[in-house]
Amino acid sequence: MKSQRFFYGWVIVATMFAVNFSTMATGTLNYGLFVLPMQSELGLSRATFGWMQTTRRLSAGALSFAVGWLIDRYGPRVYIPVAALMIGGCLILVGMSSHAWQFVLLFALVGVSGLAAPNGLVTSVPVAKWFVRKRGRALALSTAGLGISGIVFLPVTQWLIDGYGWRASWQILALLFMVISIPASALFLRRQPEDMGLRVDGDPPDAPADAAPPSEPRRSTGDEPVWTVRQAFRTATMWKLVAVFSLAGVAQGGASFHRIPYFVEKAYDPLLVSWSFAADAGGAAALALVSGWLADRIPIRFLAAVSFSGFIVAILLMIYVASAEMMFLSTIVFGCSVGVGMIVHTYIFAAYYGRAFLGTIRGIVMPINLLSAGLGAPLVGYLHDYAGSYLPAWWTLLFIYGACSALMLTALPPGRADATG
Repeated sequence: MKSQRFFYGWVIVATMFAVNFSTMATGTLNYGLFVLPMQSELGLSRATFGWMQTTRRLSAGALSFAVGWLIDRYGPRVYIPVAALMIGGCLILVGMSSHAWQFVLLFALVGVSGLAAPNGLVTSVPVAKWFVRKRGRALALSTAGLGISGIVFLPVTQWLIDGYGWRASWQILALLFMVISIPASALFLRRQPEDMGLRVDGDPPDAPADAAPPSEPRRSTGDEPVWTVRQAFRTATMWKLVAVFSLAGVAQGGASFHRIPYFVEKAYDPLLVSWSFAADAGGAAALALVSGWLADRIPIRFLAAVSFSGFIVAILLMIYVASAEMMFLSTIVFGCSVGVGMIVHTYIFAAYYGRAFLGTIRGIVMPINLLSAGLGAPLVGYLHDYAGSYLPAWWTLLFIYGACSALMLTALPPGRADATG
């Protein structure tokens, strides 16, 4: 029986905070810091670096349905340590590689598990399964690990590159990632509260609760309805969400990767740029916490529209950047928008379609989203290489974010009558 003063779900939240914190070491937000030193030694094009990230996202998307199914059935306790070992090994090999095809292959393998993918279902779905009324707060606390880790790992990454070179930096970061994520996951993670005789949000059980067999998720989900996968994908709302997040993926995939080299080429010191992106991560952490609290209180689509509007402001500041202060303001606004978006993406599918089949539903959606995000980085790279400037790409991304904001406001929660067939 659970303690009346403590709910094990918060252990899940704390563990996922640690795992999210560690994934920043795998070349997510700090990936851009490696572009110029690697390009200087290896002579790779900017588009090639974009394709490295694209293969990572594509491989994550290709297997996300299987990953979501496994998380629904068996939980993350074994899955995350195994995935972390594979990712860490690949990043160690990145530090030993010299040819473009080797980097592309290794980043593809990094992405296979989906653990280090943006808005990863591996770390968000298990948290969503433990909470309904308090889901926003729980997701905010676990997701804040991403933002706080950026504050730490961005300057640390630049310090490692300056002191030890980009090759050793990849290997050191890989070891840090494995040391943080593997023990915590193996010791503390559990699939869902019913497996431990508990109920969502720490509610007292209304009857003796037998653990659901791992092969069959429980259909009782507390205060929310259960949508099967088939029912969910027969609603117009689902396809609006897919469209919005796919378009947003193109924009964010392109902007996130290319912002660091853009600012460095504007003659800002790389260490100063790394600190500005640490501020970006701090903004993401702060707004993730605020948004988690708001998500439990206001319609989630409004938060999404705020997020997309914030990206528009951040990119406008990038276009007209004229000082270090403007650069910091741009990165902070961008980070705040990312923080809101992290909560939106992990919250909205659970809020609209329930938690019983959440992993499978998101596992179907994620390939589309990751494909679009993966295309964003090389798209911006090609526009840069063709025009000799990032400006055409930035204006394109502004238009995309405007379309996302308008479409998201029409994505109302689905009703049973919306599911055709």
